[in-house]
Amino acid sequence: MNLRSTRPHKTRRVLTGAALLAMTVAMVPTIASAAIPHSATGQINACYTISSGAIRVIDTEAGQTCDATERPLGWPSAGTAATQYQTSAPVLLVLGGGGVTTVLPGPVLPAGHYDVTLGTMLINPTAQSDVVRCGLYNGAGGLLRGDAVSMPTSSYESTSISVLVTLTTPDRINAQCLHDINTPSNGARLQVYYANIVARKIAQRF
Repeated sequence: MNLRSTRPHKTRRVLTGAALLAMTVAMVPTIASAAIPHSATGQINACYTISSGAIRVIDTEAGQTCDATERPLGWPSAGTAATQYQTSAPVLLVLGGGGVTTVLPGPVLPAGHYDVTLGTMLINPTAQSDVVRCGLYNGAGGLLRGDAVSMPTSSYESTSISVLVTLTTPDRINAQCLHDINTPSNGARLQVYYANIVARKIAQRF
């Protein structure tokens, strides 16, 4: 299986011991107003002027709307909670090359738009080089975004991938990994030492 490579951050080093991947979730500025954000959804609504690019925040609860010269925008208010889940122990990958291991099954998320980030730390303690392919998948096994990592023997690598996801119905977002070469059954095995997923719900994709 070929996964499209997306490598905003990657670091390879010779394996010297355990390491953990720190994830930072971006903060969104707060806009202060008695009726903003929306009291029910927490969404901040605004209008973008097509000709000038000017943005004005509106109060949709008060009936305010964008006019014909504007386009609507929306985003979560500051403090919007993200769904975050991670492995509790290293996960060994299956011995066979091409065999898929579900490293991190996700909870059922409500329908909506999500900014999803997967961070992994991969370890190759085996006596052979290999290629490890990890990605984000929906509950039906459809690939959302993936990355292929070449790993020499006795090495580790941390990597991070992100993708915008639209769930039309409640669904899971899982992390799955595979590798290319068969691993001897009597030796060390490739492993995902740590995996972390942050799924932040956003108002819309723009």
